[in-house]
Amino acid sequence: MNLIKNNPFISLLIGVIFSCTLSFVFFAQDQENLYEEIHIKKGDTLWTLSEKYRGTTPKHDWISKVMVVNNLNTQMIYTGDALIIPKSIKRYTPDHQLEYAGDLK
Repeated sequence: MNLIKNNPFISLLIGVIFSCTLSFVFFAQDQENLYEEIHIKKGDTLWTLSEKYRGTTPKHDWISKVMVVNNLNTQMIYTGDALIIPKSIKRYTPDHQLEYAGDLK
């Protein structure tokens, strides 16, 4: 105990190690909440799912990330399969019934 009291660098080192460990634990918990599991329905493709779940992430980046997380070699997905997808802050779902002033039909 005297070694720690007499040497402030050891106290500093212990404090830094404790801080890094604590921040790593919090970061690891946050990573678990960044993904969700969805089940593939008939007609779903990675492209259509990207429209629904990608938020502001570019389509190619979102699809690549999904393929890596799920260990997919191709973009083929099958009805009933489960996929782990990244959660997005803002989900974008196009509203095809919305009309703006000046839209021509």
